[in-house]
Amino acid sequence: MNISINWIKEFVNIPDISAMELMTRFTMATCEVEAVKTSGEIFAEVRTAEIKSIRKHPDADILNLVTVDTGQGEKEVVCGAPNVKVGMKVPYAPLGTTFPAGFTLEPKKIRGVLSEGMLCAPDELGISDDHSGLMELPGNSVCGKTLAETLGLHQDTLLEIDNKSITHRPDLWGHYGMAREFSAVFRNPLKNPYDDAWMKKMEKLQTGDKPPITVKVDSDSCCLGFYGISMDNISLKESPRYIQDRLLTCGMRPINNIVDISNYVMLELGIPNHIFNRDTIGKGQIIVRRTGTPLKFTTLDEQERDLLETDTVVCDPDGPLSIAGIMGGLTSGISDDTCRIFIEAANWIGGSIRRTSNRLGLRTDASQRYEKSLDTNLLIRSLYRIVELVLESCPEAKVVGPVVSDGIKTSPELT
Repeated sequence: MNISINWIKEFVNIPDISAMELMTRFTMATCEVEAVKTSGEIFAEVRTAEIKSIRKHPDADILNLVTVDTGQGEKEVVCGAPNVKVGMKVPYAPLGTTFPAGFTLEPKKIRGVLSEGMLCAPDELGISDDHSGLMELPGNSVCGKTLAETLGLHQDTLLEIDNKSITHRPDLWGHYGMAREFSAVFRNPLKNPYDDAWMKKMEKLQTGDKPPITVKVDSDSCCLGFYGISMDNISLKESPRYIQDRLLTCGMRPINNIVDISNYVMLELGIPNHIFNRDTIGKGQIIVRRTGTPLKFTTLDEQERDLLETDTVVCDPDGPLSIAGIMGGLTSGISDDTCRIFIEAANWIGGSIRRTSNRLGLRTDASQRYEKSLDTNLLIRSLYRIVELVLESCPEAKVVGPVVSDGIKTSPELT
């Protein structure tokens, strides 16, 4: 598991010490740090450039010779991107740049023409997996500025934590829990942005409307507690840059603002969650129960899974929507036309999640955390944090009705 020191610093001050000393002190005090890595170094090497002219490569139909203003003179670059155009602001990597993939840009002739650097796609910079064309920078970007200056991107120190060393510490599977340890190690106060005042502010977002979704938890399911809340006026878009950066740093691919917020809150607070497209929930009812009979269920990864009669599922009256604590279903997830959502924050018996996950060969970020036995008391905080970030991303969104809940047990069962 990767821990972002920039993220940790939001919750606790860390002394100005070397990465190796940080690694040693945290290993001796809390858990094994397998490695220290630095992300985003390339942002200080790559610079903003403007495309001034384009001409065809004399010996290659699909390549162009592109002249760019780098802010420190003009350079000619061989480029095969389909979206290249005059006036476009793009990331320019000078010779000598080392990329996240591990290679260093050296002088090289491409079909007989020397390329004086490289114009970059987002995936080449480690910003996303998009390789459809050059990354287009804002039109008011200043030539010669680093990508860090242009986009506000920052280098980050990452601690690679040995997961086995925190198997007994479910509280350390999120950045806020890790920050508590840093607070103890360096004897600096822990900042708590989720205090009573914050909780009261979030509670006031509930409305007196009838809840669009009701929840019922069967007593023989493996559910230890289920909270949910509905929101309308959702618009899907790219996440804010800081969310995308932190997901990428921690090894997750940004998808869209709603899916990214779900993952972000899990990585921050250590509590998994699930966000449903509310229009796929039949009759406005959520039922948490055992399947009762063996059945086949298609998960988000488009794989068909064989469920046993003892497996717990989150259902509507028409059938399962997700495998409890492991993965959502293909038909109930966030889609391009989603405008109404239902946010789930739930807890499950760790042993049950572990058995189902192992049998299915389906080990997810959620199941890894649930199988450690999480604290049901922390669910509502995670639910409100998701609401807060959704409202930040979609200012026009609104909460509909109150928080709904059922099956709440504050002491997790271990069986």
